[in-house]
Parts: sequence; C-alpha cells; structure tokens
Amino acid sequence: MNPQGESRCLLTDGYIAWSFQIGPATQHFCNVLGTNGVPPLKALSFPGREGVFLAVDYVAASRIPPHVSDEKGNYFWVLDRKISSGGPVVPQIMPAPLTVSDVRGRADVSDLQFPIFFENVDGKLGIPLEAAAAGRCGTLRNAQEYAQLGAWSTTHICIAWPGHEWFARLVCVRDNGSDTPAHRDDRIMITVATFAHRVGESVIFFLVECKPDPGYTSSDGQLWRIGDGGAQRCNVMIIGAINPSVGSWMPILQFIRHPSVEYDTIADVKNRRINWEAVIGLTL
Repeated sequence: MNPQGESRCLLTDGYIAWSFQIGPATQHFCNVLGTNGVPPLKALSFPGREGVFLAVDYVAASRIPPHVSDEKGNYFWVLDRKISSGGPVVPQIMPAPLTVSDVRGRADVSDLQFPIFFENVDGKLGIPLEAAAAGRCGTLRNAQEYAQLGAWSTTHICIAWPGHEWFARLVCVRDNGSDTPAHRDDRIMITVATFAHRVGESVIFFLVECKPDPGYTSSDGQLWRIGDGGAQRCNVMIIGAINPSVGSWMPILQFIRHPSVEYDTIADVKNRRINWEAVIGLTL
C-alpha cells in the first residue's frame, strides 16, 4: 500500500474521522499542519496506554512541541487516536474554518491548534461526562499542564449533535481573563484539567438546553435522542476536543454504552460498519 493510501486507511479508524467524516477530518488536519495534504501517518503504540496514536513527524523548527516520542528518540505530533472500545461515537458536522477576516479583532492570529485528548494516568482514553462536569479531572495525564488553546482568553465550546440545533457556549480559557471574545492578553492559560471541566460543563448545558432541529429528517433520530433511552450525563464519555476554527472547540463524544445499540468492542463496530456508515452518513 502506498503511504497516502495507508494514511487514509488509518484515518478512517480515528475518532475525528468517525466524528466528523473522513473528508472534513482530512482537511482539518491539513489546516492544523498548514499543508496541502496529510503527511504519511505513523501508527504508534505505547505500553500501558490505550489504543493507537495516529501521528506525523515532528518538525524541529516548529514552535509547537512534540506530543510523543518512540523508543528510538523520534518525535511526533498526534493527529488522532484510533477507536479501541466503547459505544457509538457521536457524529457531528464540522464548520468551515473561519478566515482571519471573519473574526473581528483577531487579524494577527489564525493558527488552529492540535486536538487535545483526555487520557487518564492509567492509560485509559476519555473522561466520563459526569466526572468532567463535576471537576473531577485530576486523574488526567498532564492534568496540571497548560492546555494549548491558542492566544485568546475566551473560546466557544460548540456541539453539532444529530437532530438538534447548533449549540455554542462562551467559556474563559485563561485564568482571570476577559469575557470579551476579541480580547487577547498574556494571562495564564488554563490547565488540561480545567479545560476538561469547562468542556464537561458545556456538554451538560447542551443536554439540558438542547432544542430539536425541525429540519432534521433522517431516520436515525432515535439513535441520537437525548434523555430516556438516549444520551444522558451518565452514559457519555468526552474523548477530547478539536479546534475547527478560530474561536471554537468541539468535543469528541462517545457513548460509554448506548442504551439502544448492543455492542461492546471495536470488532463489533467493524462487523456492523456497512450498516453504521449508512446510519451516520460516514464518507470513506
């Protein structure tokens, strides 16, 4: 298999591709890297850490530090994590990246950040929604390190849950920062644990306040219902978050176990892949 074909194959099994479809996910990775195509991916595994890391070579001259290294001392940036367990990943629509001119007052910054994955010190990927919303995020790996969220003091946590209207909630991403979205300062960035907490709070707000989308006509609506028989704070996991456009982050959401879908492993997911692709409209 050629490197480009192998990279595409790897991407199809990643959380971001399952969440936002392979085409938008690939374009997002290009936007983050500032390239016209996704460089050859490496599939990396580490003892005691769940799943496979889908990574690209670290560019030494970059201001962005590497995320992981292998036993040979090679450094990499992580673009995605391969799905290894759990229930259905919630499909969402990724908005088109905003241009610099689209964001008033932000003309000097247009960089998109790498995805942030919430991994626990025991190597398990993801944090239960209830724990994140309650601020029980101290067990995350690198919990007290600064979250790489960009230069701004606020951002929007956005959710595009199937069958429901677009949701966005403004949150502060710098300690004691301004509530003005266009305000840029040098105040202290929040930690990974604090970011997970604010994402969790935002998802809870969404589950409580969400409104059905009257224009949604797909027959899969029951799969993504919210409330009894569907998504509740007790059965949703936050895997991480992506930065699709300047001023916004979107959580990667997965059911711990869907009350209406019976499977437990990624092997079961793959056995149902053809039917599931039809349900969520996954484009390969």
